[in-house]
Amino acid sequence: MTHFAKFISFTLENGIDLDGVPEGTEFSATWRMRNTGTTTWTSGYRFNRIEINNGGEKLTSASSFKLSDVANKATVPAGHEVDITLKLTAPAPREKFYMTKWQLQRPNGSTFGNWVFINVVAIQNNQTGLHKSSAKYIDDFTIEDGTPIEEGQTFIKQWLVKNDGQRKWNDSYRLVYVSGESSLAGSTIFKAPQAEPGEEVLVTIEMVAPPARDEHYTSSWRLHDDRNVAFGETLWVKIYSTRKPVSTGLTHYSQNDPRWKHKILGHGPRTFEEFGCLITCYSMMLSGFKERFTPLQLNERFKRMTKFGFSGSDVFFMAPAWSIGHIKYWGNFTSHRSGVPHATFDNEIISRIDSFLQAGDAVLFQVDSEPADPYNFQQEQHWVMALARQGNDYLIVDPVDGRTYSLLRKYGLQQRAQNAEETLKGAIKSALFYKSSTQKQPEVNQDGQSQIESGQLEYTGPAWSFGHMLKGVHDRATRHPQAADITIARDKFESVKIMSGATTAEANQYRSKFVLCRLFESWNGRHVPVEDFVKSVKPDIKPLIDTGTVEYFEFHNEPNLTHEGLIHGRTKGSWRNGAEFAKYFIEGKKLLQQEFPGIKVGFPGLSPGQSAAYSFGHDSGFRLNGNEFFTQAEAGIREADFIGVHAYYINMDEVKGPAIEEVKKVRRRWPNKPIFVTEYSNPSKDVSAEDKGKQAKEFMRLCSEIPGVWATYYFVVSGPGWDHQALREDVSGNSTGMIEHMF
Repeated sequence: MTHFAKFISFTLENGIDLDGVPEGTEFSATWRMRNTGTTTWTSGYRFNRIEINNGGEKLTSASSFKLSDVANKATVPAGHEVDITLKLTAPAPREKFYMTKWQLQRPNGSTFGNWVFINVVAIQNNQTGLHKSSAKYIDDFTIEDGTPIEEGQTFIKQWLVKNDGQRKWNDSYRLVYVSGESSLAGSTIFKAPQAEPGEEVLVTIEMVAPPARDEHYTSSWRLHDDRNVAFGETLWVKIYSTRKPVSTGLTHYSQNDPRWKHKILGHGPRTFEEFGCLITCYSMMLSGFKERFTPLQLNERFKRMTKFGFSGSDVFFMAPAWSIGHIKYWGNFTSHRSGVPHATFDNEIISRIDSFLQAGDAVLFQVDSEPADPYNFQQEQHWVMALARQGNDYLIVDPVDGRTYSLLRKYGLQQRAQNAEETLKGAIKSALFYKSSTQKQPEVNQDGQSQIESGQLEYTGPAWSFGHMLKGVHDRATRHPQAADITIARDKFESVKIMSGATTAEANQYRSKFVLCRLFESWNGRHVPVEDFVKSVKPDIKPLIDTGTVEYFEFHNEPNLTHEGLIHGRTKGSWRNGAEFAKYFIEGKKLLQQEFPGIKVGFPGLSPGQSAAYSFGHDSGFRLNGNEFFTQAEAGIREADFIGVHAYYINMDEVKGPAIEEVKKVRRRWPNKPIFVTEYSNPSKDVSAEDKGKQAKEFMRLCSEIPGVWATYYFVVSGPGWDHQALREDVSGNSTGMIEHMF
């Protein structure tokens, strides 16, 4: 006999708002539960408060009740539902909510089934004079209602919201999922921006379009304060997810196919319908490896094996490899430290999964068939076939019906704030990995570059008048070139990048085909309003524009650094993240193009790398993760006329790896935007000038193969303190030995 209980619904007395229950208020909460086991619940069953020593609160007269005293039925037969009601009392107010958790208990004292809970925010009876948080929706800053987005595509949803309350929004304020499609985002809780009363800010979530369907997806969110009290208007996103063809080469099978659903699996006693998920996944996997077996045929093949076939109805993980010579079993891995038998712990399991899928290998996920329940390996184990990574989610084939689904929509469950990777780890109990030694590998060219990879790099933007990538150099670091700069760079580089403040005459000395200008202002721990920034650069760039010397302008430099305007800790600046810089960029671009119609304004290159302290020459501070900043700034990038990219490396392997991937990443994400690599070099002082020159030559070559890269700029021709990266020594003017190996 089995004991299982499933939560069905939750109701409250009329008029009770759990986000603000006056102290001492008595109210009733009712949970509807279904007996999903085989045993009738009788008078010996109880309803107990759990996690007493882990933050659980009582809120009731007792911590345990006879089920018959709080239920609307004295007995609950298998398959029936029952309403369980508790009389609760709101306690004294405090700075966080109260949670009370409850679970059913068998006569022998063990608990079972879904646990249920309630969160209560207690407030004072007399709220007169209390400062309240409030928010007013102003506009959809990005992604208007009804926007079509291709399934699996990452997008940034931003709402412009005003703090129209009396309290400052501090670091403890959160944006919390309310209803609709939770799988759009990788979490159900996000940090809200800080905002003074009266200030307008952007509330930002990175989302991923779920698998396509005929109806729209809607997801609703609401701000919560530092006491977990919800406030302000509900914010929502509404999109249509359009279909992206996924060519897997798999034959899809269902364990419930009438041809075998009632057949005995292995040596029995269970049937395909009951327990055939894994062997059905194996059939689909093998079809991708050019082996054609229906689940029933594979069942017969494994039954004939003397070992590693079946143990009863349990199929061995080694069975495909033992049966078919070119199939290799690479193991069963889990990120859960307990509760998953026969699996090896791997905290980097998501990276392992992604690398296998990208290589065309096979990955099978073990999931919880009833994710709302605590996981029971014996009763709720289920296997599905992974197809592809889609943003913060995976596309899977479920052998229940052989159809494709979102992993998180069907088998995900999030009960606390966590990042997207942790959410995936929660849904994937373990993963099986397989390869085929005859699997055709992607063809590569003579330089080792995957043709499939290069085929994904498409450019759909405006045509480049020069028809090929220009090899360029960054002008002297202190704006004004010296005679030695012109001597070493002229007639070698097709383009030069100058900074605002350089004159037309100085730019023309290089005799280059094309001049790019970076708009420059020094932040260094101060706030520079966007109007002041534009006002400061206008006199510098007007002569460049009037003479036709410059048309393209990079808007500032590496805004993810504190000395370039990022606010972090006690360092002052003008933006706290990519979303706020995007707003700054959009306004600045508008002001510039109002003054100078026809100019092109580009999103600036970022400092690549993780969030960390830095020290570059005379500058030091904190860097916000470049990928994170770039993602947050989607609204600004969308408005940009081009995108700047910075790439740095310390050896040839990094040139061919992460450095060039920095450029490819931008191309893949924004196929319609021209790219200028506005800085690249090897900053190491321990690498020879000859090697640095060869690395720069290779980097330029690799960039020239990426469609839509209009120019690359080596950093730097010269500058005090930059001899280790400069093409000439700053004092003597002599070549450092790099440029001789660049061409």
